[in-house]
Amino acid sequence: MEDLLKELARTNVSGAPFLFAYGMTWMICGVVWTKSRASVAAIATLFQGMVALPLALFIMFLMGAFANRPDTGELDSLVIIISMSQLLSLPLLIVMFRRHHYSLIPYVFSTAGAIHFVMYTWLYQTISYIIMSIIIVIAVSVIYFLHSDKKDLSASGASKVCLVTGVILILNAVYLGFSHLN
Repeated sequence: MEDLLKELARTNVSGAPFLFAYGMTWMICGVVWTKSRASVAAIATLFQGMVALPLALFIMFLMGAFANRPDTGELDSLVIIISMSQLLSLPLLIVMFRRHHYSLIPYVFSTAGAIHFVMYTWLYQTISYIIMSIIIVIAVSVIYFLHSDKKDLSASGASKVCLVTGVILILNAVYLGFSHLN
């Protein structure tokens, strides 16, 4: 099993293409929060994965990851469960949107994503996913603390959550990319 996980990590660069793609879309959402209405920015944040996922898959295709992917067999179910886990936050996020709590959406979605990433520590056999998740949750908490004294959370705080989440994802992607060069 250990050899299979090492080969999967090598082939997928420990998920760096996904971190990069999602990092980019989170950062774009951060900009959208400063340039548009909160409802539009909330929708962009909720659906940024619809851009990030195809981008990540395209990067993986260009790297030849699909052609060189090891047969993971029984791990396939686990990988699907891990990748879909953050979708459990969608009912809450939808209710938040319907209640016009737009600025809270990035806080919840980013935190759910951070929790989701912890499981990749085992899959890719790297502590960087736990460290990344801890940094994201702490950053989101600090931003919330700094912006929660207002009557309604601001778009500025939501923007900062998106930008910080994106930067942290990209930094981990860069770290993983460089660590696979050795």
